[in-house]
Amino acid sequence: MNVPLSAGQLLPASAPARFAEQQNSRLLINCYAREVALQEHTLAVLASAAPPGHHGQVLEISLPRMDSWLRIGVLHVSATANFEYTTDVYLRSGAQPWRLAGWHDVATLIIEDLSRRTETPFNNDLLQQIGDSIATMNDVLARHPDQSPLLGRAPMTALEAYIDSEQSLVTGHPFHPAPKSRSDWSPAEQRVYSPEHKASLRLHYLQVPLAWLHGDGVDDQSVQALHHLAGGLAPDNGCAIVPMHPWQAGWMQRQPGIAAALRSGAMRDLGVHGAAFRTTASVRTLLAADAASFIKLSLNMRITNCVRNNARHELQGALTGTRLYRALREPMRARFPGFHVLDEQAYATVDIPGADAAIADGFGVLLREGVAGLLHQQIQPVVCAALFGNGAPGRQRAFALIERYALHHGLGLEQAARAWFAQYARTAVHPTLHLLFEHGLAFEPHMQNTLVGLDAKGAPVSFIVRDLELTRLAPRAHHLAQAMALEPATLAALCCDDERAWIRIGYCLFVNNLCEVIAAIANGNHALSLGLWGVLRDTLQDYLAQFPNPSASRRIQGLLAGEPLPAKGNLLTRFMRQADRQASYLPLYHPLGVVNSAAASSIL
Repeated sequence: MNVPLSAGQLLPASAPARFAEQQNSRLLINCYAREVALQEHTLAVLASAAPPGHHGQVLEISLPRMDSWLRIGVLHVSATANFEYTTDVYLRSGAQPWRLAGWHDVATLIIEDLSRRTETPFNNDLLQQIGDSIATMNDVLARHPDQSPLLGRAPMTALEAYIDSEQSLVTGHPFHPAPKSRSDWSPAEQRVYSPEHKASLRLHYLQVPLAWLHGDGVDDQSVQALHHLAGGLAPDNGCAIVPMHPWQAGWMQRQPGIAAALRSGAMRDLGVHGAAFRTTASVRTLLAADAASFIKLSLNMRITNCVRNNARHELQGALTGTRLYRALREPMRARFPGFHVLDEQAYATVDIPGADAAIADGFGVLLREGVAGLLHQQIQPVVCAALFGNGAPGRQRAFALIERYALHHGLGLEQAARAWFAQYARTAVHPTLHLLFEHGLAFEPHMQNTLVGLDAKGAPVSFIVRDLELTRLAPRAHHLAQAMALEPATLAALCCDDERAWIRIGYCLFVNNLCEVIAAIANGNHALSLGLWGVLRDTLQDYLAQFPNPSASRRIQGLLAGEPLPAKGNLLTRFMRQADRQASYLPLYHPLGVVNSAAASSIL
């Protein structure tokens, strides 16, 4: 197994701006390669070529609409576009010589190419978002240059280590053109509110008439727990207290309908109260000091593809996901003891008479089960994205885990890597597929929505899913939702056909999660990468041997025969200014159909 090379080296403290620009150029290459060049067959890995002074393999992307080419050094070929880069990006236009390309060159070229491809105007908003993402990353790295591995730092408690994993996602989503764009926040606000700046926040409270409040809970205890987040405040008779993110409170008070309610006295601003919460990777979700609960708040600002407020149908969908899973939890726990779903416990939102939906959604708040129970069981939770979707710091952490695992088991590093991944894949894949094919339940197990639970030896013993607002139900589960008397918008959002349910799991689990895990663990070692794909092939075959469901057989045998996975078009979605629900999914080919069995069962 490779010790991290140039693609895995930690950031020199003196070069945050250059790193941020280089990283975002690579993110654009990631997106364009997967969403456009692979689809149009304009991508190749060359054995030896420019850029100047580089003698290894080079990824070349042709942009014929622009009469231009991009080149960047890579460690290996990747069918899924999970490349490990070794150089800056180089550009050639027409007959001109190759030249070093800055992020603005790369972004402008790609956006203009997409404009010609779709016959639409140049998207200046996307260019601005990319610049915002770079500025955010630069500011974080300039103020927090130490992004060394978790295990290489001063000793932490298990809770501190978990919070650290939530707050250390420096580079962000590896297949998004602007993962750190937060243009609605000033630099000063970012430093106060962002998890990357290690922020902790006290909640801001508004009092509203009780008749305006709408909410629900999976049980009475959950409803009471949500009310206890009132910061020690007691509402006036006939009123209720609603917690808000402090930035959101300011945004809401600037809206005319809210300002009028405050002036009339129908609504009261109670200010900031109570204990501080720790920010997590999603930015708007906060962890209570005792780790017993998360609170997911609304933010009327765009983060990646979405304005992050909590629509009522999403809040109801989250609780529906919990209610459906609770009915399955005991048999699931018996079959898959390492699989956990964090309960969505209760929600509240406010419906002001005459206000539009954006205002109502801006109040939405959701209470979620925390990680205290996992910590009590001596399980160390770590956000998967902190290990596998976070560039160099993540790879360093993943390497440290594999090294520790190897020492405990007396294995060589490559053998340990295959064994570790076999355990991770089995823990993640089997229960997720079982929920889909046996029960019609599709959660969203992508990098930021999942935690890996580690034991004392660094082994992955748990796979934890959170954030159920985008739960989807295949036809076999529609009757369960229809029996719950849900609002029409909630029912319409939850229920989908088999293809959409498969796309949810195919993308979130396989493309966004497992592809990144394999790339991070292999870290440029192409032979090891293929070996890990072989482990995944065995994991899927083992699932079919245990659960020979015809629907599962059709999907899994298709993958093993080389059918593509669905890859989400984040670049195209941002370029077309589409909502996330309108995102396109593109075919992504993978090695499952050509790799040999890794004999995962005999690794240990």
